[in-house]
Amino acid sequence: MSTVPSRTVPYQPGLSGDVVAGLLNDGHAEGVARAAVGEAVRRGARLRFVQVVDEGLSAQERADADQATFRAAVRALRGVRGIPCRFEVVTGDPTPTLLELTRGAAALIVGDDQDTGQQIARRCIAHAECPVVTVPFHAA
Repeated sequence: MSTVPSRTVPYQPGLSGDVVAGLLNDGHAEGVARAAVGEAVRRGARLRFVQVVDEGLSAQERADADQATFRAAVRALRGVRGIPCRFEVVTGDPTPTLLELTRGAAALIVGDDQDTGQQIARRCIAHAECPVVTVPFHAA
């Protein structure tokens, strides 16, 4: 049996805010989660996976979204140990929700708006209180 060595990340409290991964069920979750893990490792920061869901979802739609986004987050964490992280689900409009989370954050990671018809990333870049990293769809 072979094992894959994992990296342990030294967390240094107080030196950096959280890296916030804005996870939407829009096809970007995998790439956003991977980019957020990389950013947290680089900064030695905590990681906050935040799934933003619409209010009007049925129970099945909500379960499907939960499964897709958090499965992507767990896959992104494989092989990396020692990153303090938490998972949250927030109901509401993604843009103001994510902008609120940028207060005190080290970075916000979101999917790129290109070809989605949304302007979440563009609005976050314009109004966020921390650096914003956008992840193109093909990186997922």
